[in-house]
Amino acid sequence: MKRLYFYLLCCVGFILLCCSVCPVSAQAPKRAKIVFTSARNSNAEIYIMNTDGSQQIRLTHHVGEDFDPVWSPTGEHIAFVSERDHEGLYDIYLMDPDGKNIRRAFDDLEYRTAPAWSPDGTQIAYHTYSPIPDWAVYAKPLGGGEAERIAESGMYPGGFPAWSPDGTEVAFTSNNPAEWRIQIINLKTRQQETLLPEIQRDMRYPAWSPDGKKIAFAMRKGGPESSIYILDHHTKKLEEIVKNASKTPTWSPDGKALLYRKTVGKHKLLFKIDLDSRIETPLARLNPFNSHGKNTGWDWFDPKALPVSPQPQLLTTIWAKVKTTN
Repeated sequence: MKRLYFYLLCCVGFILLCCSVCPVSAQAPKRAKIVFTSARNSNAEIYIMNTDGSQQIRLTHHVGEDFDPVWSPTGEHIAFVSERDHEGLYDIYLMDPDGKNIRRAFDDLEYRTAPAWSPDGTQIAYHTYSPIPDWAVYAKPLGGGEAERIAESGMYPGGFPAWSPDGTEVAFTSNNPAEWRIQIINLKTRQQETLLPEIQRDMRYPAWSPDGKKIAFAMRKGGPESSIYILDHHTKKLEEIVKNASKTPTWSPDGKALLYRKTVGKHKLLFKIDLDSRIETPLARLNPFNSHGKNTGWDWFDPKALPVSPQPQLLTTIWAKVKTTN
């Protein structure tokens, strides 16, 4: 009886210990969802909806601008950019998928935009101003740690980092020296590659396909609007997907569709295109204007795309370490 009592006491103690050091994990959506930015009411706010555009729900309600939302790898959190703590100073914040529990991603308040989660969910890459010597892409661990400078990028719309699915490379937009190019840097060797260096055009907003084999991006041939292209990273085959479309292309988790912005009449709409049929579907109204890009950012999460087997690299909850003795 004493042994049973002791065993139960140990179990209760273990549970209390875990609860005291581990926040309760937020719940990821149980069905596929798209999170996006819309300034339909003259202020950039973040919304969530089904992948067919139905059930659009506003998540943020703040006088400051909220934009650039991205899902964490497990869908338990959304990172986004806001000026809610200081007008004009944009930094990265986190919230649960229902819009609750909003908090800064990092302890220090600095200028940071264009967040991108690392595949293991432990870091966020972003675009920021750096005096050494200019605007640059950085990555910083969540939960504490020093920020790491990845590469110089140039001012907006430079940056917009995109982590490769295997976590070994980061693609980003760079103004070097006088035109927007897409660079890819190997995080281990620090070797940097220019995407399609032979094409002298305005290229921005890289996005890796879920399998890491292709990169989607926007490229302007001339005129006010760009087109969305997909490049096979290995064969270098380039394909134009959508004409007169712009901003950050975003892949569906299964790699079969893309999200992008397109102007229709006086409004800018979020569209989806099926890559097999090439059928375009308007999903949501963004805004009738464009102020410093604050109607950018959309991301797609689908719980079906998560691996069934345990993947330690995707765990974002910190568990207590318990030492046991026999």
